Amino acid sequence: MQLEATNRTPAVSISATGIEMKGECYPEDITAFAEPVMEALRQQLESAESFHARIELYYFNSSSAKFLFDFFEELEEAAEEGKQIQIDWCYRADDSSMQEAGEDFEEDFEHAQYQIVEI
Repeated sequence: MQLEATNRTPAVSISATGIEMKGECYPEDITAFAEPVMEALRQQLESAESFHARIELYYFNSSSAKFLFDFFEELEEAAEEGKQIQIDWCYRADDSSMQEAGEDFEEDFEHAQYQIVEI
């Protein structure tokens, strides 16, 4: 699955081994954006032994934060089932708010490997 970035949504690339999400995330209709991404994620996780998520967001709003919590919960559940899940939360060196957001998300993980990456 490939979604091109728009002014309000990130580029998303999902394959059998991972997902990359890059850009800004504040769509007018979060459900229209999130549902196909979550469905594709679930499909890939079903057969994956290991999965790598690379998230590089420059901004997201509160409705997108809920989507991200659900997204990360799906990855954490896969890790609990024994799958190797690696999550990289990438932020720009001068963006302390995205660094803090990554640190907040990190608190919810026990089984997935999660790292915060300065770019």
